[in-house]
Amino acid sequence: MSMLKKAVNKMAYGKIGIYGGSGSGKSRTAAEIAIGLHKYAGCSKPVAMFDTEPGASFLIPLFEKAGIDFMVYDESRAFSDLMKWMDEATAECSILIVDSITHVWRDLQESFLARVNDQRRNYNKRALTSLEFQHWGPIKREWGAFTDSFLSSKVHMIVCGRAGNVYEYQEKDDGSGKKELITVGTKMATEKELGYEPSLLIEMEIRHDQGEIINTAIIQKDRADRLNGKEIAKPNFEKLQPHFEALCIGGAHFGSMAQRDSRERFTETGEDSWGAELRRKEVALDEIKEEILRHLGHGMDAGTKAAKSQLLEDIAGTRSWAKLESMKLVDVQAIRNKLWIKSRGHEYGVVPPAASDEPISDEVPMGSPKDAAA
Repeated sequence: MSMLKKAVNKMAYGKIGIYGGSGSGKSRTAAEIAIGLHKYAGCSKPVAMFDTEPGASFLIPLFEKAGIDFMVYDESRAFSDLMKWMDEATAECSILIVDSITHVWRDLQESFLARVNDQRRNYNKRALTSLEFQHWGPIKREWGAFTDSFLSSKVHMIVCGRAGNVYEYQEKDDGSGKKELITVGTKMATEKELGYEPSLLIEMEIRHDQGEIINTAIIQKDRADRLNGKEIAKPNFEKLQPHFEALCIGGAHFGSMAQRDSRERFTETGEDSWGAELRRKEVALDEIKEEILRHLGHGMDAGTKAAKSQLLEDIAGTRSWAKLESMKLVDVQAIRNKLWIKSRGHEYGVVPPAASDEPISDEVPMGSPKDAAA
């Protein structure tokens, strides 16, 4: 079966991203788009909002005036609740608004860090104050489930987020050769790849004109290339309609991109990932601790504590368990091996020869093998 087929428009639903600073008009613009799109697309189901601010209360009059049912969930910022809400809202509503996705992204990071520290406490390890490099893989994989739902769900969806600064180092102009961190732009304050996903990406700014605040939309991306780069004061659906005219509303929408993968391409995977190495290190540390307790007991008196510290110094060159935790896996494994030799008389992982059940005779056999055979 050929993979090639005639190209057709499979973008049946609007996927919009809106970001900006406080008071820039993100929520109001999302509501204006939802109301206009609801009428333009001939929707019959309600508009739903996952509200983390919460600010939906101020949007109710707009939906009431338009005669559109407005459903809100405003009891959580948890990523797990967002995913449950999306399942329900996709089935029951025509247009979905998430405001603010920034809160949900923070929850996912904080929840993962909390789970890591829960596990570290089980091993009597100090809590981490921030995420480490190896943690981002599982966090981003979990976030990918939201991105896939955002793109492939059979509903129009608007995601609002706060603006975050983009930084880069620039050499100072004082001739010192030193560099300083400067702000070079803004982006949506969420997982960095989400900004690439919407078909229409809007940055909201506050402009002032003779004492009046003018909420202004700057079109950072329009995949239909009808609004790119435009600055639109007091944006509403009518002013953004050219983008939606490029959609095939009422037609077929593309499915999930996560249904297929390339795992069959990998016949060997190894265990060289950060996560696998971290787990092996945790196991080695735990075995060292348990072997010291087996060897010296669980006593908390001064003598036992001193003996444990001395044993740790003998095998690791330090009395600090925190320093031992900071060592590389290969060094921790070498220390475990030294401990096994010291406490058990053989290397770690080596099974000592089993003792024979037959009693050993000290007598020297007399005669030749020929005599024995006779």
